[in-house]
Amino acid sequence: MPLMQEGVATMKTSATTLVTRTLLLAAVAGCGGGDTGPVTPPEPPRAATITIEPASATLTYITQTTPFSANVRDQYGSSMAVTVTWSGSDDNVFTVDANGSVTAVGNGMATLTASTADISATAQVTVQQRASAIGIVSGNNQEALRNEPLLEPLVVQVEDRGGHGVAGLPVNFRPSAESGSASPDTVVTDDQGQASTVWTLGSKFGAQSLTIWAPGGVQNIASARATSDNPLPDLSVERFDVSRDEPTNLETIEVGVTIANIGDAASPDLFPVRLTLDGIVLETVEVAQLQSEDTASVSFAAAGPFEPGSRTLAVVIDPDGGIDEWEKANNEVVQTLDVAEQPILGLGSPVTVSGTLDEVLLFRVDIEEASDEALNVELAGGSGDADMFVHYGERPGHHYEYRCLSGNAASDELCQMVPTRVGSYHIAVHAFSAFGPSRLTVTVGGKEVESFDIELVFLESGSASQNAIMRQAADRWESIIARGADDFTFQEAVPVGVCGPGSPAIPAGETIDDIRIYVTIDSIDAGGDSEGNILGQARDCYRRQIAFATSDDIDQEVITGFIWLDEFDVNRMEAQGVLLAVATHELGHTLGIGTLWGVHGRLKNPSLPNKPNADTYFDGPLTIAAFDAAGGRRYNAGPKVPVESGGNRGSSDSHWRESVLEDELMTPFLSGPDEPLSAVTIESLVEIGYEVNLSAADRFRVSAAGAQGMAAPKGPVIDLSNDIPRMPIRVYDQKGRLVRIVPPLR
Repeated sequence: MPLMQEGVATMKTSATTLVTRTLLLAAVAGCGGGDTGPVTPPEPPRAATITIEPASATLTYITQTTPFSANVRDQYGSSMAVTVTWSGSDDNVFTVDANGSVTAVGNGMATLTASTADISATAQVTVQQRASAIGIVSGNNQEALRNEPLLEPLVVQVEDRGGHGVAGLPVNFRPSAESGSASPDTVVTDDQGQASTVWTLGSKFGAQSLTIWAPGGVQNIASARATSDNPLPDLSVERFDVSRDEPTNLETIEVGVTIANIGDAASPDLFPVRLTLDGIVLETVEVAQLQSEDTASVSFAAAGPFEPGSRTLAVVIDPDGGIDEWEKANNEVVQTLDVAEQPILGLGSPVTVSGTLDEVLLFRVDIEEASDEALNVELAGGSGDADMFVHYGERPGHHYEYRCLSGNAASDELCQMVPTRVGSYHIAVHAFSAFGPSRLTVTVGGKEVESFDIELVFLESGSASQNAIMRQAADRWESIIARGADDFTFQEAVPVGVCGPGSPAIPAGETIDDIRIYVTIDSIDAGGDSEGNILGQARDCYRRQIAFATSDDIDQEVITGFIWLDEFDVNRMEAQGVLLAVATHELGHTLGIGTLWGVHGRLKNPSLPNKPNADTYFDGPLTIAAFDAAGGRRYNAGPKVPVESGGNRGSSDSHWRESVLEDELMTPFLSGPDEPLSAVTIESLVEIGYEVNLSAADRFRVSAAGAQGMAAPKGPVIDLSNDIPRMPIRVYDQKGRLVRIVPPLR
């Protein structure tokens, strides 16, 4: 509220009012009404300084480019957007474009200038080539008599990073031992960066070498070949193959070598090649005459077993030195064998074992009588942490490649392998940390084996009888697979629809034992009410894998799979009495038959994606033996066991070949209700990581036509050839973590 005095009115003056009054007074003063005179307006901006960045640069090879920039400021210190012109003082040193990019032309120093209409600035540019490589222009790989000069001089070129010759650099020519001399041995490069010398070879026969050096540690090596006045052979060990360089004291090794004559004359009619171990002769083989540049493969008889420890294996040509040849140094090749100790264990006879950190203890068990019961290998007691690996047949090169793995967080481990087969089982105990004393025992039978359980989850059910047939098919596979897989717990949730149509989400923390299969009986073909091209589809979705930090991962059993059957076809197949065979076939695919063959390295020469004429086959020793026992021994049309090929997605590379195994259950065509599930299929499960009950196999025989690869379907068939869909597969490690997603085959 205004303050009032008698006869006087007073009010507050705002800041805006004061500014307005000030401006008015200034305007009045500007009109000449005051004493100060006119006000001078500020000077417009003008270019006052120019700065080049960087202030200098050194380029080390011709055609190298580097950018420069110019910053122009006015008298007030603010940057200005004005046109800058770039120029150089010597085009023989560098060129510059309108944007300030400098390109090296030749060695030297010159000035770079950036200018406007009124001002300019300069920067220094130096071009000094540096040697980056030495190329041999001519004179390499010549031949001459030993102790004689080569016919042509050796010419080299020192180049910078841009491939241009570097002039004025000293180049040194240094022959290796017994490789003669160079004259001159130091040469300064000419304007083209080239230098040359005359190389006189040394006294040794055969290959000689000369090293070429330039400043900065740049080098190259020239080669020549010294011949003799009279032609001579030169016998050399070109390749030395040993089947196993870390055998045990129970194993033999195979040794093979390739011998070459790299001289210019034939060898004697016969010459000796000797195999020695620690200087002791194991075998001497006589090799027939080799002409110049010929080779011969030499195999020795199986050698060993050897005592444990480090052993020196050597192959020596002409061990008595009786052949006159160019040089003797290439007549011998040596390889070290590290022979490990591998005790043999008896059934039911425990041994006490201990190990230091990362030590691997090897054992072997020899079985003389087969049994349908399990072979139990058990490690118990003691402190620390040991992991145990067991394998049947030939011992793999590394224990991570063994078939059975038991890796608990202590030293109580159990491997059970079913059935117990005649032959050798290998055991490796790896000290994850120092452990022991522990008791290692091997027995046959007498210990319960966890059963294999197939959990069927019906997303879309058929009739009660159809669902029962699906369960009957699952029971059949449960009777074949003789040992359960490790329980699997998901550490992260899985979204819906990942494992077949309508598959539900799986929450983190959910556990599956041993496999879960989602079943959908619904329309597949368009329209859904008539017979179509796709009867059903099935495959695995998630797989187990054991991951190791220091070795390849180990693929294991399937976690989940799905089956989708067309409801019209299911009704028809049930009426025809073949639904059980079809359901059993499709369940086989979910377990990995046909889908895990390649993962485990058993599928050879696949026809997909683009080899329709390939002779595809399954390479597994147990499966081949079962095929031979079923009459496949007569099959000689190609490698065993033959797999359906032709490059057709959904059938090729994933079924047994129809023209050979004809009515076997896992061929792509079924011809009736009695489709045998043979020992061939069951043994193939062993090759991809399952333990099996061989007594559950149906009787099966390869026919005479099948043995020739010419069998034809018998009567009406059910076509299952498009039953494996293309889809990504999720792989999980032993901790329940998703480690990768395998994309579908293209």
